[in-house]
Amino acid sequence: MKTRRDKDLWLIDILAILLILVITFFPISVARIIIGIPLVLFFPGYTLVAALFPRRGDLRGVERIALSFGLSIAVASLIGFILNYTPWGVRLYPILISLTVFILAMSGVAWRRRKRFVEEDRFQVSFDIRFFLWKGQGGIERVLSIILTLAIAAAVGALAYVIATPRTGERFSEFYILGPQGEAVGYPGNLRLGEKGEIVLGIVNREQEEMDYQVTVVIDGGVEGVTTWTKDEDGELTLIAGNTIDVEGLAHEEKWKRRLVFEPLRRGEGQKLEFLLFSSKLRGGHHIRSQLGSGNFVDIEVDEADGRGKIALDNKSSAPYDYKLEIWQGGAIQQELSLSVGGYEKLEEGISFPAGKSIFQLYEDDTLALKDSGAGLSVHLWLDVS
Repeated sequence: MKTRRDKDLWLIDILAILLILVITFFPISVARIIIGIPLVLFFPGYTLVAALFPRRGDLRGVERIALSFGLSIAVASLIGFILNYTPWGVRLYPILISLTVFILAMSGVAWRRRKRFVEEDRFQVSFDIRFFLWKGQGGIERVLSIILTLAIAAAVGALAYVIATPRTGERFSEFYILGPQGEAVGYPGNLRLGEKGEIVLGIVNREQEEMDYQVTVVIDGGVEGVTTWTKDEDGELTLIAGNTIDVEGLAHEEKWKRRLVFEPLRRGEGQKLEFLLFSSKLRGGHHIRSQLGSGNFVDIEVDEADGRGKIALDNKSSAPYDYKLEIWQGGAIQQELSLSVGGYEKLEEGISFPAGKSIFQLYEDDTLALKDSGAGLSVHLWLDVS
């Protein structure tokens, strides 16, 4: 028994339009996946094949299905390539609408071309579809039919595996400052004592999980030389206690942005105003590698969550050096380690300290050679205060 004429095209068109409604009103649903997969991997190619080969005898069933998969991938890729050079870009709705328009257009062409043939000659989908007409097929044709069927099954299986085990995207946090106009220009750099500067501070969580952040503002390494406020839309200022802002429960892809006003408390040129971003997850595994003023190298590798790590010193000169490593937490020294390295020697020592946010200071012959703020990320401005 045959189905209603052109029922295949009508069904595909309805499903394509239905997917737009599902994504619009039910963005997180199983139906989105069930309809979305064939919309990208089968429907465009099927309607294109239907438009190119409207007669029943033009292609066998397995050939029509194989071409539908292959041409769908080609069409989707071409549409994505074209969208990349348009103002809409390669985004969900532009791709969805473009594919739907293509499917509807090819369905219309296929319907018009099918009408040119008598009903017996038109390609139609019936409930009694036989992909392999073994009688009348030679051995090579049967083998090719089996290979095509297995290839389609493998492609569908691989797609199902990718959907069931999605790959975790790149994990990182965005941390930035903008000028008062919300652009990467016009940063305050010259102020008079008592004059305030203003910037826009932003965080974007792309860590694939909810994050807690903490932002601290320091000048020349300390919080005592600057006063900071947040500024709301009405221009009202709210003092930031301890120059530290807590940003809690920021979801993946969620953005946090605030206007910050600051006032340096002392005169001086070349003052370094830093905005430090802290998070226990950002600093869980931390690696510092630096060349010291003497030309020697230091590696400090720690896991702040466990309070353990190691320091490695590489003396590149013939003279011995004495080092002291201080680990600070909460404004107090929590651990101090003294090390001596002979000429052309390498030394490695284990580090143990209380778990938590830490600042590392390394002294080389009683001179501060390295200071790590303890921040996962940092941005800064240079100020001249007259």
